[in-house]
Amino acid sequence: MNRILTLFVCLHWAVVFVALTLLAGLHGGQNFAAVLAAIGIQFSVDVMPVPAGLCALLAVGFGIVASLFLWALVTGFLDRRVEGNDADEVARLAFGGAVAVFTLVFLGCAAGAEVIGLYRSMALEIGALLASYLAICAEQRMAVAAAVSASNRAGAAARTMALHAAHDSLLARLGGGRRSGGGR
Repeated sequence: MNRILTLFVCLHWAVVFVALTLLAGLHGGQNFAAVLAAIGIQFSVDVMPVPAGLCALLAVGFGIVASLFLWALVTGFLDRRVEGNDADEVARLAFGGAVAVFTLVFLGCAAGAEVIGLYRSMALEIGALLASYLAICAEQRMAVAAAVSASNRAGAAARTMALHAAHDSLLARLGGGRRSGGGR
């Protein structure tokens, strides 16, 4: 069963992190302020030049998270099981990686120069990740509940048929060979 919301949420976050990866990887170190501005963080003073290695490290972190979300997208598309599927485990890993990268960005900015919008932007990003994760979990629970409900309906029909057969058999024994149809 494809879960459409899970697929679109993973696609959205994969695109976001691919864009951040490309932005951080371009122009080696000169786009550091642009990457942080894309997240919603601005410096109050002119930023001193950032080493290209720091931007490369940021690009690698964003790239790993983007590949995790792409992996979750492909796994969610190919995995048809309802319970205990691999797509949910990969999605948990991707969301955990995204929170870890944003936490490292937060710690790096908090230790550095004076920044504007650091707490607000990190709260929005992590809040959006949390809302996305909760939406995926809710969709998974609804899929499991629907599968359980369908199996309960099939089981209820089988129990009803068994009860009718037992009732007919009991009536046949009590009536001396009568069938429930009324004929002898």
